[in-house]
Amino acid sequence: MTTSGATLVLLHPVGLDGGAFAHLGLDDALTPTLLGHGSRARAEGMTLRDVADDLAQTTEGRLDVVGFSFGGMVAMELALSYPDRVRSLVVACAPATVDPEVVLARAAAAEELGMAGVLDSTLARWFTPDALADPAHPGVAYARATLSALDPRRFADGWRAIAGLDVASRLWTLDLPVTCLAGEKDVSAPPRAVEQVATSIAGARFVLIDAPHMAFLEQPDLVADAIREHLREVATSKRRRSP
Repeated sequence: MTTSGATLVLLHPVGLDGGAFAHLGLDDALTPTLLGHGSRARAEGMTLRDVADDLAQTTEGRLDVVGFSFGGMVAMELALSYPDRVRSLVVACAPATVDPEVVLARAAAAEELGMAGVLDSTLARWFTPDALADPAHPGVAYARATLSALDPRRFADGWRAIAGLDVASRLWTLDLPVTCLAGEKDVSAPPRAVEQVATSIAGARFVLIDAPHMAFLEQPDLVADAIREHLREVATSKRRRSP
């Protein structure tokens, strides 16, 4: 999806892939599978900057970047490292910092227990109990199948990359339209953590919706509406860099 000279790019959470957005209804958006994920080669030792660098190298032109969870962390790093490439930014369900001990423990658990051993706890953080109880829920079914098929070492790689997240002190340098999207029921990136991202960026909008951490998988219509509203705001914003 190209709007006024920028391509809409959707970035997926850790452990998932570019197919995550099939139910979002933004069919013309670019949905790359990020470094070290899906069918791409494992990138042991990768950092968020490595993922952002790879994305910059494998896309062209200016971008409206929408990132969810891990994808939101990559989106912030991309905007900070390649300001001339990013026209606008949506940070969804992602904080500016994490507790490295908590995140590294998830990496170790994946390697020790395998995906079967961490699947239920991961899904419980990602979705509401009602969604998990619905055997026909497409978002849950996609996440369950994708995680179940994942090499646990890749999952651990992703968590170790997340452990290095620390962009809080740099967010003030961003000068572009930004929307920070939070889910009221998000236990992984609570609304307060996402709101802190918004308050660190001059002019950023904070939007709260009725959703859990995997907002785009459980409440795709609400998320799609928020993205479209962001793009409408961008179209009329005076804070747009010239190409």
